[in-house]
Amino acid sequence: MAIGAGNIWRFPRIMSKFEGGGGTFLIPWAVFLFTWSIPLLTIESAIGKRTRRGVIHSLGMMLGRGKTWIGAFVALCTTGIMCYYAVIAGWCGIYVLQSLQGQVGQMDFPDAKAHFEDLAQGWVSALGLVLAFLVAGHFVARGVQRGIEVANRILLPTLFVLLFVLVGIGLTREGAGAGVSWMFQVDAKALLSYQPWLEGLSQSAWSTGAGWGLLLVLSASAKKKGNNFGNAMITGIGNNCASLIAAFATIPAVFALAPLAAPGNTPVQVLGTNGPGNTGLAMVWLPKLFAQIGSSGNLVSAMFFLALTFAALTSLIAMVELATRSVMDLGVPRKKAILLISFFGILFGMPSAWSLEVFSNQDWVWGLGLILSGLLFALAVMKIGVGRFREHWINEEGDGIGRWFEIFPLVLIPLQFLVLISWWFYQSVQGDWAKNPLDPFETFSIGTCLAQWGLAFLVLFLFNKRLARDIPDLDTPPS
Repeated sequence: MAIGAGNIWRFPRIMSKFEGGGGTFLIPWAVFLFTWSIPLLTIESAIGKRTRRGVIHSLGMMLGRGKTWIGAFVALCTTGIMCYYAVIAGWCGIYVLQSLQGQVGQMDFPDAKAHFEDLAQGWVSALGLVLAFLVAGHFVARGVQRGIEVANRILLPTLFVLLFVLVGIGLTREGAGAGVSWMFQVDAKALLSYQPWLEGLSQSAWSTGAGWGLLLVLSASAKKKGNNFGNAMITGIGNNCASLIAAFATIPAVFALAPLAAPGNTPVQVLGTNGPGNTGLAMVWLPKLFAQIGSSGNLVSAMFFLALTFAALTSLIAMVELATRSVMDLGVPRKKAILLISFFGILFGMPSAWSLEVFSNQDWVWGLGLILSGLLFALAVMKIGVGRFREHWINEEGDGIGRWFEIFPLVLIPLQFLVLISWWFYQSVQGDWAKNPLDPFETFSIGTCLAQWGLAFLVLFLFNKRLARDIPDLDTPPS
């Protein structure tokens, strides 16, 4: 569930922001894996095994029925991401076919950019959205063991095979060694500033799935006895390894091929190309770079987008399962819940499929909302009591974590939330993209975040009685 499109198209782009070397970003990114992501994943795993419920009911049991609407924001935030994330999966699937046909690799940069903008805003993008939900819904309908696990046993190994093939192709090109060296160079002066640390935290939160509630939902169907902390370590470290493999598959290739495909641009400039919908590297440059390989370039490009499609689908399946489980907790049968989620996912994802501006706005609002979701998990643990949660929710399930773990939900997660959210709001005010930072109709602004979050909380508050109606007491044995 953690390994997804963010590992392949987002990770190299964030790393390339630091021209002095990718290691400037890798150090904070690795630190926050252990101070933010793994603690939150451990908390989610323990909650899921203890409550055997979806996100809404689990956090409602912890915070109290009257505050169910607060915890429900986590499920709504992840569902909001699901709606536009399916659009990305659709784009990638379409680019597999277009790469095989040789449509994208031979274009100049302006033509490739215009081609993507046309494809990403119209009926083709909408069709990709529908197909992505049909595939994800099919596997979710089969259940966790017979559906989601089967899908991942096929998709994830295939993803890694494709990535390792791409790594081999990239590293064997002349000039690729410079890309490998750049990945681990550290700019000591830049490392002393705030930006690489905050970028590292945002990438870790986004990529590992920490605070999304996804691991909570999957753990609700897992064996009750098990190592929550160990599972969180495997999830977090495995996800970061996948990001590094994806970086080895793309960055050396950019350093080797950029002089041929992008005369006048340095490899770092190519890496950092933002492009429409933050897809400049993946959708605009890489097909053109792979075309420089020769007759096999179209096949290599298709393999890359197939890997990206599989990565997107594994995460999308987990998101659909989370939303489905939330509806099931309200008394709706599983198959009917899947149909409802797929219908509303397509309905609310359609604006992102027709407009890159809407897509970028939703990515901004709900991606930032994930940091708030992480804080809500910490608050739920505080409500239970950090000592009680460690002893009776984590350790009784097979772990032996000491009191040192209590500092994460009590101090470090709230502190990191405060710092990161403050910086992102500051960035919104100072950045050129937000002319009116408090305008709720600006694509990137504080105003649009506060307006959409406020509307979400208001709706959830109004429906709190319905959300909390069937929530059992914490001491009630799970069904």
